[in-house]
Amino acid sequence: MLEIKDLKVNYGGIEALKGISFHVEEGEIVTLIGANGAGKSTTLRSIMEVVKPASGTITFQGEDITGMNTQKIVDRGIVLVPEGRRVFPNLTVLENLMLAHPACNQERLLPAICMGKGMRASRKRVVEDCEAILEAVGLQDLEGHMSTSLPYGKQRLLEIARALATDPKLVLLDEHTAALDPGTADKVLELTKKIVAENHLTCLMITHNMHDALTLGNRTLMMDSGHIVLDISGEERANTTVDGLLDQFAKNVGRRLDNDRILLSRQEETAQ
Repeated sequence: MLEIKDLKVNYGGIEALKGISFHVEEGEIVTLIGANGAGKSTTLRSIMEVVKPASGTITFQGEDITGMNTQKIVDRGIVLVPEGRRVFPNLTVLENLMLAHPACNQERLLPAICMGKGMRASRKRVVEDCEAILEAVGLQDLEGHMSTSLPYGKQRLLEIARALATDPKLVLLDEHTAALDPGTADKVLELTKKIVAENHLTCLMITHNMHDALTLGNRTLMMDSGHIVLDISGEERANTTVDGLLDQFAKNVGRRLDNDRILLSRQEETAQ
């Protein structure tokens, strides 16, 4: 479905991605882990053309989308849920979804316009679609609330719902459980798995939690300093422990992982 070949990205004189290559098959859930600065977010942003590659190719469903306009990439069926809070603050929960709905987007219409005169049929369909998505993520009772009035965990669910409103084939998740308390993070992850399965989506998901990286989905990529240093799946992945993942990293890279955030997730998992 998605194929990355020899992708390089530069930030000024810094080479953030150093010729990475990997693929994501249709129906896969692939987790992506690595220290801060490893190139994880840059990889997702490059796929969306938020960051422009210096060289290399990005192919989606057989079509070269390298350098394609971001909106056209969304129209092809790829959507990014970025790290951090990115809801539209002056819109309600329902309007946040309507803004992303293809029927409004194709006409380049804001939700308020989509509700206007002459748009009744489109409005009814858009509202019905969006309300169904809100019900799927458990936000159906909050559709009239302003988006920023929601607790942080529900705002993250709203961002996932808004991504679903684009009718995607491939969902890119950039640490969508970051800054959530463990209980809320677990609920968001469980709901994510349910949504991905029920909608037959493909997913590339960044996480800092090594246990989640090995247990979610069916494949794990690990990055370091702009390189992909591990790609494990199947029986090998099923038999890999967190300590084993750290050992493989050290063997491939030549040093131990020293990122506090990732190592803390290991300690938390060991304590449970």
